[in-house]
Parts: sequence; C-alpha cells; structure tokens
Amino acid sequence: MEQQITIYLIDDHKIVRDGVKSLLMGEKNIVVTGESDTGSGLLNLMKKGIPDIIVLDLALPDISGVALTKSVSTLYPDAKIIILTAEMDENIIVETIKNGACGFLNKDVSGKEFIDALKLVSEGECYFGQRVSGIIYKSYINKIQKPGADTSGLQRISAREREIITLLSEGLSFKEVGEKLCISPRTVENHKTNILEKLGLKNTIELVKFAIKQGIIRI
Repeated sequence: MEQQITIYLIDDHKIVRDGVKSLLMGEKNIVVTGESDTGSGLLNLMKKGIPDIIVLDLALPDISGVALTKSVSTLYPDAKIIILTAEMDENIIVETIKNGACGFLNKDVSGKEFIDALKLVSEGECYFGQRVSGIIYKSYINKIQKPGADTSGLQRISAREREIITLLSEGLSFKEVGEKLCISPRTVENHKTNILEKLGLKNTIELVKFAIKQGIIRI
C-alpha cells in the first residue's frame, strides 16, 4: 500500500482550492489536510503539524508568496513547497526557488502532471517542468558565461554524472533516468549519492540549484 501524501493547500481563490480538491478525490493516497486563503493562515497551520507538501500560490492578500516561501523554509527546513501560480515572471521564479521551493508549476498544468509532481516531490525529488526549467536556464546562462564565472563544480564531475544531473534536474525519476541511460534505477541512485558527496551537497534541491547555477539544465 502506498504511503499517504498529506497536503496544505494555500490559495486566495476558493474555486482553485475546490478544483484541486476535486482533482485529488480520485487519488486515494493524496489528501488535503489543511487549506487557507492567506499566508498567515499557512503559518498557523504549520504550528499544528508539517504536511508532506505545501501547494502555494504566490499572489496572496497578506504576504508575498516569495517571502512566505523563505519564511516557511527557514522555520521548517523539512517542509516541501510546490508553487502553483499563474505568475511566470523570470525573477520571481528564480527567487522563489532560491528561497526553498522544490517545485514550480503554472496553473495551466494538466491534472496528470500536477499529480506526478506531488508524488515526485513527496519522494524527495524536485519538479519544475520543462517550461519553468527553460525560464530558469535562460536566467542563469548569461551569468555563467561571464568571465570569471565559477566552473569548479563542473570540473569535478564526469560526463555520465553530468547526464544524470541534467535528467534529475528536469524532474525525471530514478526509473526514468535509468531507462534513458540503459542502467538500473539503483545505479542512478548510487550515482546521485556519489555526485552529492563529490560536490558537497545535501539533497536533490541543492543539486538542482547547482545545475541551474552551472547551466546544466537543458531545454
């Protein structure tokens, strides 16, 4: 039996919250255990317990979603936040991810992709989707091409490790990466562990940030 995924749903539009809950009614192992239309409401919910995932809109009436992401990530380092928003501004996306979001989806996302993202993030992976990855890539590519840019991290990884970083950063699971590279999911997991150790990183979120900084994510 699959482990249940608990969710706090934060959006100032009731129709959006109701729509998400309706979508999840068909998923026996995903349940909304708390909801609010404000950032302060989320902070109150967090005092009662940390869910597996927080689904958060950026346009809240009382607190900026970008600032709220930073506050929640600071107060509750284990919290996993997926941004679900209509906002596709490059600076906001990058800042939100820097502040600790491990998923970012536009509100035009399909139901299947939304559910897939919930499952991946609950397992400790990150999910940004191709559109968001492209925006992030474009934001960083000019920076890393400037003279004096730090490329020391790239010099410490092999071509195969770079492939794995790329695919994991694009939101693929161990199984999907293994299928693309013709290796087992366990081998992919071992590669990831070695990469994290080699680069001095702690988790997938930090690995994605490294990939963004170094311009490894492809579009």
